[in-house]
Amino acid sequence: MALRRLLWTLPLCACSLPLLARGAGEGELGKVWIEGRDGSLSSRSLEGFELTSLDAVGAIAVRVEGALEPRAVPSSAARAHVALVGGDRLVAAIVGGEGDRLALELAGGVALTLDVGELLALEFPRHATGACSAPARGDRLYWVRPTGFDTLDGTLEGFVAEGVKFDSVLGARTFPWAEVAALFVEPLEDPRPLPERAVLLDLADGGRLAGGLVRWDGAGLALAFDAARTLVLPSAALREVTVGDGSAAFLSALEPALVREGWEEGGELGMRWPWRRDRSVTDTPLLAGGRAWSRGLGVHAPSRLEYELDGSWRSLRGAVAIDDSVRLLAYRGSVEFSILLDGASEPVWRSGRVRGGEAPLPLPPLELRGVRRLALVVEMDERSFVADRADWLRLLLVR
Repeated sequence: MALRRLLWTLPLCACSLPLLARGAGEGELGKVWIEGRDGSLSSRSLEGFELTSLDAVGAIAVRVEGALEPRAVPSSAARAHVALVGGDRLVAAIVGGEGDRLALELAGGVALTLDVGELLALEFPRHATGACSAPARGDRLYWVRPTGFDTLDGTLEGFVAEGVKFDSVLGARTFPWAEVAALFVEPLEDPRPLPERAVLLDLADGGRLAGGLVRWDGAGLALAFDAARTLVLPSAALREVTVGDGSAAFLSALEPALVREGWEEGGELGMRWPWRRDRSVTDTPLLAGGRAWSRGLGVHAPSRLEYELDGSWRSLRGAVAIDDSVRLLAYRGSVEFSILLDGASEPVWRSGRVRGGEAPLPLPPLELRGVRRLALVVEMDERSFVADRADWLRLLLVR
């Protein structure tokens, strides 16, 4: 449950494979970039593109680029960020509700109806909800008031078209959608099992979905959400499709076994900057090379993150950079990245000097067979630590 709560706090931003061309030419339908299991990259036009599994093209990930944007989710009081049990998250318009069922509209006009047991949280971005959090037990609703919002703990009784039926110290009543800042639901069900040919979708609006790949063609990607529901998502609603069979994993989805940030108390003013998952260290979207990256780790030098592995991973892929947020500063920072394996004193890879404003630096092929401890280290490269906002971008473990 801790991981699911954590996933709800993650940002919603576009994703990107490192160092790829930025868009299709004028008049093109767009293209897909195919990342092979061996690390190779190739591209194809979306016109005529068709597959029923990533294995059919030898891909571990496929990224969409240059397609026409789909119709966005309507901007309204009922536009929400939706977290689901198991880690999926959506940007959606609330278009209705009845009893235990909630009707959503995703970008591109895709309709999805959810059962209350699938919901973890709803948060409405029009309200300042950064302080909202889930209770240890039960359900919680944040009620918008003229001077802020009140926190109501109680029981979600269901949905109606107009809003949320919630029982609290105020009694059982319906709260209109315009008066709901956030809603947290205590999970009562296990995450839904993934169908065959499981894939993970990073969506253009920052949402994430997992399911089974039915087909991908000119009509879009048909995703088996579960045994009873299939969604057809326009290709332009996608940013990246990654295998979900366990043969790949983003390092940012794992919990570090050891974290060292800044200096210890008594040294260099005792300054520390908490690391961020899929965010920059300043808690903004990861930005590097002029693009947003939905996967990665944001830290500030000096930093050390260590991860326990099981020895089964074959390689690590990714890129590094100083976050583009430093472009607004007089000094843009300078750091050195390094990666150490299994407690070694010497790194298996060292970046050399990386300065703010430079393009992302891709990692070379890094062999991980048998490795059980992976350390990501960032050090100051010059005397000043100002603006040393380091990004580990799209670190992907591959079996």
